[in-house]
Amino acid sequence: MSYVAKYAPTTLADVVISNNNVKDKLAGYVDGNLTQPLILHGEFGTGKTTIANLLPHAIEGKPALVEKLKAVEFNTVSDIQAMFSAPPSFYRLFTTNGQKRNYFVSNELNFTVKAALAFRDVVDELMEHTQFIFTTNNLASIDKGLQDRSICLNITPINASDWIPRAKFILKQEGVQLKDAQLLNFLNKQLAVSSSNRKLLEELETLVWNIKNPRTVVITKSVKDLIQTKSKAPVSNPLTTTK
Repeated sequence: MSYVAKYAPTTLADVVISNNNVKDKLAGYVDGNLTQPLILHGEFGTGKTTIANLLPHAIEGKPALVEKLKAVEFNTVSDIQAMFSAPPSFYRLFTTNGQKRNYFVSNELNFTVKAALAFRDVVDELMEHTQFIFTTNNLASIDKGLQDRSICLNITPINASDWIPRAKFILKQEGVQLKDAQLLNFLNKQLAVSSSNRKLLEELETLVWNIKNPRTVVITKSVKDLIQTKSKAPVSNPLTTTK
């Protein structure tokens, strides 16, 4: 199993977040002090979808029933009406499964102008008992009226130092140990190339494999610098060694 799947966060507490404002706002939702629609925006791979999927469970303190919305459902006013015409009276007054709130999560909403106006009305009607959570890589693409009704949080790339505890946990599970300075060096180099958490996990998986298999691969200088060997003798590489 790849590290992206194996070490995907399973609770909101597992998500590495560097921005204190984001942490405070998410805590406000979990505590019930914030209930406005939430728009998570930022670069690819920074954890927006992960946060959106895990926040309802954190609010409930247990697995929550979540309705996933697809952008294709909101191209017309009819799409909006079809999605919300049946249960609006229910959602205005009740919640499902004994939950504190009902939950709708959607990635990359794209509305026509009329559909956006219709959706604003839906949000206004259902807001008391319903939590809307949206994610986007481009905040400008989200209807201005919806933005005005929402809390917009920019999920910024993770700082290398904030990634260290999670990375150390993963390395421990894999039976590998690196000094904090070595690990910080690795994280800084990877995050300088890409801010994506997915890419970082992929590179961390490669690093662990290389450390565990130093005699079967061509070892780059950056990886070799991180390898801790018990012997003072240099590591022999059968792919480059000549007789």
